[in-house]
Parts: sequence; structure tokens; C-alpha cells
Amino acid sequence: MRIILSFIAFAACACFGMKKSRELKKRVEFLDEIIMMLNNFSVEIKFGNPELSELISRENGCFAKKVNEYLEELSDIKAAWEKACGELPEKSETAALLKELLPALSKSGSEGAIMTVSLYSERFARLEKQAAEEYSRKGKAIRQIGALCGAAAAILIV
Repeated sequence: MRIILSFIAFAACACFGMKKSRELKKRVEFLDEIIMMLNNFSVEIKFGNPELSELISRENGCFAKKVNEYLEELSDIKAAWEKACGELPEKSETAALLKELLPALSKSGSEGAIMTVSLYSERFARLEKQAAEEYSRKGKAIRQIGALCGAAAAILIV
């Protein structure tokens, strides 16, 4: 019975460490997705003057999908964007930048929109670089600490 409990304790701690490491990696992937979305916006704005709802409907990242879901439900791009921002897993600088981006894009013409998208792309690129460095620095350590804590708990149980 103790062996089973010790195995469960080890597995739980190791899984927790892997989960936390995966969260760091998902943040990097999400920021990459936002940067790609902004780059696509920039290209489309250069070759036409589409509305934000058209731009977001052509994207297929998880944030764009959320906005599109809410856009069908609410039929207002601003409300859909705000609601999607509110559901972001991290309520940090990423969510704040996305909330700032919408009014900045809405108020500017095509030249201003391109400059706005460029500015926010750079800001998101900095966040992505920080997140990637944090993942490379902490990701493996978090997994190892989870496994070590699990091993310690297993030893204590046995």
C-alpha cells in the first residue's frame, strides 16, 4: 500500500512540475501567435484598407478564434475583443497590450494603423523574448524540482 502511495506522490509532483513548465512554453507560443497575427495585419493593411473584423476573421490563432467566436455572438468587434482579452490565462502585460491595441488600431487610418501594428509588434516581440528566456532558464529546472519533490515524498511515505 505504501509503495502505491509513494508512486502516486511521485507522479503527482512530477506532473505538477511538467504542467508548470508547459505553462511557460505556452506563453511563448501565444506571444509568437500574436506577433504573427500583427505581421499579417500589417501586410493586409498595406494592400487594402480592411476593417478589424475582416482582419481578425482571416486569422486562425487561438486568440483570433476566441474573438471570432464572440464576434458571432456579440456582433461588435470591440466587445468581442475585450471579452477575449478578459479570458486570457494570464492577466498580465500581454492582456494589457492587447486591450490597448484595439483602440489604437480603430482610431488610426491605414498609415497610422501600420505604424501602430509595428509598434505593438515590437512590444510583443520584447515580451516573447523575455518569455522564451524565462522558459529556457526555468522550464527544465521546474520539471526537475517537481520530480525531486516527488521522489522525496515517495521516500518519506515508504
